[in-house]
Amino acid sequence: MKKIFFCLAILFLLSGCASILNGKYQEVTILTNDQNKVYINGESVQMVNGKYLIKRDRNTKEISVKRNGYKDENVTIMQYKKSPLFIFSCFPFGILVYPMLYDNGKNAWDYDEKINIGENMKNLPPKEMNSKEVRINNFSIDLKEDSIKYRYFPTYKSFKKNEKDKVEKSEENERIKIGNTIFSDLLNTLLKEKGYIDTTKKILKDSYLDNLLIDAVITDYTLHYVDNYYSVYYDNSNSNGGMIYVDLTINWKALDYYKKPIYSISTKVKSGQFAFQRDHETDIVYKAIKDAMEYGLIDFMNSKNVNQLLNDKSQQKIEESFEEFIIPKSDKYAVNLSEAVKSSVTIKSNVGHGSGFLISDNGFILTNYHVISDTSGLKVIMYNDKVYDVKIIRFSKIYDLALLKIEDKGLVSLEISESPNINIASEIYAIGTPLAEDLSQTISKGIISAVRKISETSKLIQTDAGVNAGNSGGAIVNKNGLVLGIVSSKLKAFGIEGVAFGIPAFEIFDKLKINIR
Repeated sequence: MKKIFFCLAILFLLSGCASILNGKYQEVTILTNDQNKVYINGESVQMVNGKYLIKRDRNTKEISVKRNGYKDENVTIMQYKKSPLFIFSCFPFGILVYPMLYDNGKNAWDYDEKINIGENMKNLPPKEMNSKEVRINNFSIDLKEDSIKYRYFPTYKSFKKNEKDKVEKSEENERIKIGNTIFSDLLNTLLKEKGYIDTTKKILKDSYLDNLLIDAVITDYTLHYVDNYYSVYYDNSNSNGGMIYVDLTINWKALDYYKKPIYSISTKVKSGQFAFQRDHETDIVYKAIKDAMEYGLIDFMNSKNVNQLLNDKSQQKIEESFEEFIIPKSDKYAVNLSEAVKSSVTIKSNVGHGSGFLISDNGFILTNYHVISDTSGLKVIMYNDKVYDVKIIRFSKIYDLALLKIEDKGLVSLEISESPNINIASEIYAIGTPLAEDLSQTISKGIISAVRKISETSKLIQTDAGVNAGNSGGAIVNKNGLVLGIVSSKLKAFGIEGVAFGIPAFEIFDKLKINIR
């Protein structure tokens, strides 16, 4: 019996009082909103007297709070405080330093007694009924050498003590520049969940009044890496994982339907803290970046200016206030396809080209608005390669139409049909400049496949005529050169051919408020 008692005493001494007397679980107060649900490492946790029982096992603990309609919050905690019971390790054998210093059992260390989390959770409000739909157009990365930083802490204690210390620059000596990334899809998933992206399979649903696009670029990146070492020997044998979080600076741009920037803002965001196990850090870095980007998107979407853009219908009032514009009627119009080709023009800018066509012998031209939305270096090129400066007279962003003017006379022009009657299956011809400028005045043949209603006041002609990039703004005519519509778009997808659309000619008069007489 004496031998057993002696062995127990030695074990008690070498283990330390804190390791033996401290409980297997610690009661921790988690201060959060009453509506939140608390999870630790993804699981519900038992509560005693309003406190959460967290196991003392030296492993990192990721606390998550969730609330319907709000973004989850995450913090990670570790045992780093020596239990007050360690002082008893010097008894009953006198004041010995050895037991106190080497009382490193799992139970010898405590977590913080109180944790604050989820008291001011952020949310992306659901889309309002009449507000615009929103989609990420491009999410890229552009990090200069001095914009890539890191901070490393070997222990949670050093992190708590030095969290605000100076950030170190990364040893990365090259600029990191990546075009559109998978993060576009990830953020679009969040927007879809909140109703900002139409999940119906309708093709003809986007418009200037109903859509907003977003470009974003990460311009500053800081990685925070906190290890969970529990002795002075910093090797993997005494590390139980750790935590990672990131800081990002993201530059956001709101774009209109035609991808023209209309508002920009920069957000500085911090991700939640995510626990990792050794050799799985890459997955956690990815998770932290995604988390920070979602915070950035929420800040962007909740900004006052973006809210105004989501509900902006001012362009409708502008176009409703158009006064009638008179265009002199030509003495003669093209009467066959050979003459109609001479009325077709190429419209060129510094960013690309499109098509258009003359509607008067003194130089008035019709095209799509999206063809001339970038006015830099805008020129008109005729069938005979003559180049003209051009003036924008009027445009409709809502209906994708534009009226231009070049200075000349005696030009071959096309007559516009004013009839709302469109005959399905009738033969038509699309004239324009597909793909490249040296393919100007190309004619492709097809039929009117259907007439599609896209709103109470607008329709689209569907055709199987060969249409490609550069055809936009070109005329859709019959064999006599009468304009039945304006090429506006084409479906682009693998395996899809022969589905293009045009604006009916008779709508041009009303949408642009023009009168030819």
